[in-house]
Amino acid sequence: MNNVSMYFNSASTNDIENIIEIMRGGYHKCWDKKFFLNLIENKNSILYILKDKKSTVGFVACTISDRDCDIIMMVIDIKSRKKGFGSLLLCSTLSLLKAMGVTNVYLEVAVNNIRAINLYEKNGFKKINTRQSYYKYNETMIDAALYQMVNTKN
Repeated sequence: MNNVSMYFNSASTNDIENIIEIMRGGYHKCWDKKFFLNLIENKNSILYILKDKKSTVGFVACTISDRDCDIIMMVIDIKSRKKGFGSLLLCSTLSLLKAMGVTNVYLEVAVNNIRAINLYEKNGFKKINTRQSYYKYNETMIDAALYQMVNTKN
């Protein structure tokens, strides 16, 4: 990631196809164009992308209610993983949320997604609960770990 200019911007309708391609390449489920259009149009949602000069490397989608935020998905393109982009995307998102006055950030993650869990815990998220058999991967049911972070760091 050194010497690469990165851009963290609000997604536009022109970015939706790239977002869907990222999901198809490395996520257990893919939402349709209408889902992402609704995120862009809803004043209580944010959809941001992380780009280098050539392409979108990841995105984050959140819903916001007053001072609380749910990160509903954060996905890095499978070709761009293990390069620090997940950390950059998460830190950029947390900074944005703090600037918006959000103090409580929540997310859920499959308990077998160890890399994501390590990223979240390294950035101050604490596990608060577990949802039994929440995700379905192929025919296997996976628990979801619920995390919270109080976003008050300076």
